[in-house]
Order: sequence, then structure tokens, then C-alpha cells
Amino acid sequence: MAFLSALFQSLTFCFTSKCDEEKPSCQKCTSREALCTYPRLRPLIWVDGIQSTTEAGKEGPKDSNDSSPPSYSSTPRNEEIPNTKTPCLNLENIDLIIHWFTKTVHTVNPTSNPAALKICQTLILNEAMQHPFLLHGLLALSALHYADSHANPQKYIEIAIAHHTQGLNLYHSALSNMSKENDTACIAFSSITAMFAFGVSRPNPMKVATTELIDDLAQSFDLTRGWCTIINVRRPLRFPPEEVKDITLSIDAEAAFDRLYASNQGEMTTLYEQAISYLKAAFKKLEGENDNPHLALEWGNIVSEEFVNLIKARDHFALVIVGFYCVVFEKVPQVWWLNGWSKGLFGVIWKEVDCSYHEVLEWPGKIAGFEV
Repeated sequence: MAFLSALFQSLTFCFTSKCDEEKPSCQKCTSREALCTYPRLRPLIWVDGIQSTTEAGKEGPKDSNDSSPPSYSSTPRNEEIPNTKTPCLNLENIDLIIHWFTKTVHTVNPTSNPAALKICQTLILNEAMQHPFLLHGLLALSALHYADSHANPQKYIEIAIAHHTQGLNLYHSALSNMSKENDTACIAFSSITAMFAFGVSRPNPMKVATTELIDDLAQSFDLTRGWCTIINVRRPLRFPPEEVKDITLSIDAEAAFDRLYASNQGEMTTLYEQAISYLKAAFKKLEGENDNPHLALEWGNIVSEEFVNLIKARDHFALVIVGFYCVVFEKVPQVWWLNGWSKGLFGVIWKEVDCSYHEVLEWPGKIAGFEV
């Protein structure tokens, strides 16, 4: 894996052992018994701060258990180095890159699309080597995934958030100067950000979810729409997608949607009806293609901004429609970054809406595994 070797070199310039090699002597100086002289090398720039040689010499050996050793930065001296504490690109991050390549990448692509898998394992990694904001994005999502199976999950959650924060800071600059050279990296980072938002906001099954989960969902929808907006600007697409034809839902699902349509009353019936129609189309798509976790993000992208604002405002009928959306989380592949959303979000909605809507919500609640 040549690109992993190259990535290893690009991420690591810091080692605890001292070099015991001497500079070579040229033939002319040797014959003259003269000492070779070399031009002064440009000092390394450390992410954790620039130290003088004297200060560095006074410092004792670095604790091997330190998870964030200093590492070389390619930032020129004339560029500003943020004062905020940011994660370093170090040996620990190599584990995260390997984790991305061998595990995380399989959770962000449909199993029936090997081409997409290959792109994430090669093209996206190569783009990350050229664009630090994307590299931080990959490390963030990989660390968040790694936290699921690690004995100390909080450590890796913090690493994930730190990497994502630094990636966002760099991404904002790139986004304002998009070009053919960085548009692929920008699109990839936007996609990672949408998945990261769902992953970092997952309800904890050991705790009762609060209404903040509704805000997290709305924010995730905003990020998903932002991702698709960038794609549309650089590579125009037509949204919303055409409704899937020749696919029928189960009798129970059709009856549940009929009850939902019948409950649509008030001043914003057109807005509600559009959201329900898009959601029903998503259900039909899941009947024909249910190995793609990104299908869980499609509805949040195509619903109107006005409808998302109703969700933020805790509009009861908008939340009832979101209750049906919880079924989508249950139907897509149970990848880690979507785990817990179905049952956790539905529980919050059940408590938030008026009791008169509970009968309409019985079917999606049953599918989501919610028990009253």
C-alpha cells in the first residue's frame, strides 16, 4: 500500500530516539583534511509551539503515554498558527487512517457498490494527502467510529471533535476559494461532516434522550443540504429525485400514510403534504434499495427549509411527520453513525407532540421498536 507509506511519512516527523548518523564528508575536503561545512537547515515548525534549541535540550524525554506528541507542521513561518489547542498529526493518527481504510470506509458506502468503496480507499485518501482539511475530516470520522469499540471511548470522541473542529476551520477558507483543484476534497469533507453530525449526536441508549435531539436532527439536515448544495454548484444535479415507480409499500405502511395524510390540517397543509410525499418516496426507495446508509440523509436534503424551521420550532404536526421518518433509520443498514436514532428520536417526539397524534404514530413507533 504505497499511499499508506507516503501518508505515514507525511503525518510523522517526530521520533523520540536521536539520530546517530553523521553528515558525510566530500572527497575534496577529505583530501585537504578539511572539515565539510553545510548551509544552516531551516528549523522545523512544531504544532505545539516553536522552541529554541536550548529549550528543547533542557526538556526531558517525552512521556510515551502522551497521546498527542508534537509533530511537524508544513505551515510556513509567515502563516498564522492558531493559538487554540488543536490535534496534531502524529503516530496515533496512523491507526485512525488504517481504521478508516479497513473499517470505517465500509460503513459509509453501500455494500453493493464496490466502485464507491474503492474511491474512498484510494481517491479520497489521495485527496486528503493534498488537502489537510479533508485529512482532519477523515481522522475525525474514523476516531468517532473507533470510540465505539475502544475501552476509553471518551478519549477518542474528544480526538474526533478536535480533528473535526480544525478541519472545519481550514475548510471554510477552501470553500471560499473553490476550484477544480479542491472541489473533490470540499465535496468529500461536506459528506463526512453530514455523517459526523449524525454520529456525534447519536442518542445514548443508557440515557433518556432530551428534546435537544430534535435540534441536532435539524442541524444535521442543514449540513446535509449544505453538502448537496456544494455538489450542485460544482456538478449540477436535479433535486428532488423523481419518485420511484412500480414499487408498492406494505398494506400497513400504506394505511399508516393514509392516516398521516388525513391528519394534515391547518394553514400549512401544502408544506406538510410536500414533506409527506417526499418521505413516502423515500420509503419506496428503501423497498428497492436498502443497502445504502445515505438513503437516511436524502429526505433531510429535499424537504424545504421552511419545513426544517417548523421542526426547530417544535411544530407538532411537523414532528409527527418526523416520527414517520424514524422508520427510515430502522430500514437502512444499521451502521454505527445512525445507531440509536430511530428509537431515541421517536421517544422524544412521542412525548413532545399532543396526545391526539399518538394514534397516528402507533405504526411508526412499532417499527422503531418504541414501547409506550
